Amino acid sequence: MQFSDLQKDALCEIFNISVGQAAAAMSEIVQQPIRMTVPKVDVCDISQAISQLDRGYDICGIAQRFQSSFSGQAILLFPEHRSLELVRLMVGLDTPVQQITELEQDAMAEIGNIVLNACLASLSNLFNQRFDLTIPQLVMGDSSQVLSEYEDEQVLILLQILFYLEDRELEGSIVFVVNLQSMLALQECIGTFIQGAQRSQNS
Repeated sequence: MQFSDLQKDALCEIFNISVGQAAAAMSEIVQQPIRMTVPKVDVCDISQAISQLDRGYDICGIAQRFQSSFSGQAILLFPEHRSLELVRLMVGLDTPVQQITELEQDAMAEIGNIVLNACLASLSNLFNQRFDLTIPQLVMGDSSQVLSEYEDEQVLILLQILFYLEDRELEGSIVFVVNLQSMLALQECIGTFIQGAQRSQNS
């Protein structure tokens, strides 16, 4: 199952709003400006996502389940070797390395919670949906390990984003994993959003 070009454009617009909100929240935590690029949206299966996310190094993922008229799992992904930079900015550059290691999982879970909640809050507002969320879970490994629990028939919506900090660039991805039934419900919500946007333009 695929999105039409119009549906992809609508998703880009929706998530562009949400990542802007996430950037503002993260900027407050790390105490420096953060910009995010407009997400590149791909709809793919598990094997395609594993291939696209494979960079030859381990990745750090923060996964959070959500439930509404469409349900699934949202995962924020960063290169593992760069995630420590975010943690150091979050807890303070003067924090001893040993202590940072101890705080890393909690800090990354909090970062994931902020970004994923911003995305889901935008979906909630734009689709007039209420989402029930679970506590974020940290997953680490290569792309096949991070996505190993999902089944071949599930659909992935892959958002690839660049995060720009004051003096560095950090590549990140947000993955939404849904089943076929949820995919159909999501497409219906996107269709309603597009109709509303078209009515606004014509009025």
